[in-house]
Amino acid sequence: MQTRKKSEKSRLFYIDNLRIFLISLVVLHHFSITYGAPGGWYYNESQADFPAIIPLIIFVATNQSFFMGMFFLVSAYFSAASLKRKTPRQFLKTRLIRLGIPLLMFFFLLNPLTIFIHHYFIQNEDISIFGLIANPNAWGFGPMWFVEALLIFTLIFLIIRLLKIKVSAKFPSTLLILLSAILIGLIQFTIRLKFPVGWSIPFTNFQLPYFIQYIFLFAIGIIAFQNNWLKSVSFKKGVRWFAFAQILILVVLPLVVYFGGKENGTEAFSGGFTWQSFSYAVWEQLTGFSLIIGLTGIFKKYFNGQGKIAKQLSESAYGVFVFHAPILVAVSALFLEWQIPQILKFVSLSPIALLTCFGFARLAKKLPILNKIL
Repeated sequence: MQTRKKSEKSRLFYIDNLRIFLISLVVLHHFSITYGAPGGWYYNESQADFPAIIPLIIFVATNQSFFMGMFFLVSAYFSAASLKRKTPRQFLKTRLIRLGIPLLMFFFLLNPLTIFIHHYFIQNEDISIFGLIANPNAWGFGPMWFVEALLIFTLIFLIIRLLKIKVSAKFPSTLLILLSAILIGLIQFTIRLKFPVGWSIPFTNFQLPYFIQYIFLFAIGIIAFQNNWLKSVSFKKGVRWFAFAQILILVVLPLVVYFGGKENGTEAFSGGFTWQSFSYAVWEQLTGFSLIIGLTGIFKKYFNGQGKIAKQLSESAYGVFVFHAPILVAVSALFLEWQIPQILKFVSLSPIALLTCFGFARLAKKLPILNKIL
């Protein structure tokens, strides 16, 4: 009992609560694409027109700027912590079970199921779920590309850790953070000259135009653990970075999107040698880094505790990530005939989608076969 109390006392509840927030954004991000936001998803009911698309662009662009990068950072931080407590063999076994099994489950079962729900219940096509499961063309990683990448990153980290490489460094200065963000933005702008936003590496579903940030932040997560950087993110620092992010989101981005897309839409932002693509690539990293630091400081101050509900939501977060694709398409199928403006449909159905995802994940976690995996 004493060990358990000590474990709970040392637990970073604000990180658990951040995970709830981030996974909710993932669900809403994909759901918004169904109802007008730009991007790729299993089912797109409509595409909003310009300028009505601007608020949806702001929403998905802001999410894209930081949420997956923050997931990689947090995952790396706790992977480093886990490896410190376990032998390399124990660590590898745990990672293969927790990451590998859900990845295979999604690839061979849940991805075909999601496609089946779309084509059978929305497109009214006469297809068989068993036929899709047996069809290699229906297999895929979908949004589980994150788990696929995390597994690869973790294996590379394990090899590096066996070499006992450690980086000693103080928490970076404001100038260094800004310069790092700009540099990554420039690299991603350069990549997008040939591989625009939306392009992914065949089979893997890795979106190369975003991947430099993910690699960088995974490495930063390990360094952050080695040097206890989370301790350096104060509430005051978090508020300053968060305020800077709001200026970038609410002032800079709408102006750039309006003047850069009012004639030709959003295509120029996706890639190529355009000022829009350059602006978006740099804005993305400045906003992402600012939000990561800002949210960390704010959650540490105001959300560093958990009641029963928050604990259950946190425990269900990984399950939500694994199961949310077929659930979202199923919710869209149920409300297919509901004819209201699409952005209102997104806002109205979002609570239902979130509650269903978390509820299903909670139930799945109670199954003995999934409890230790999810």
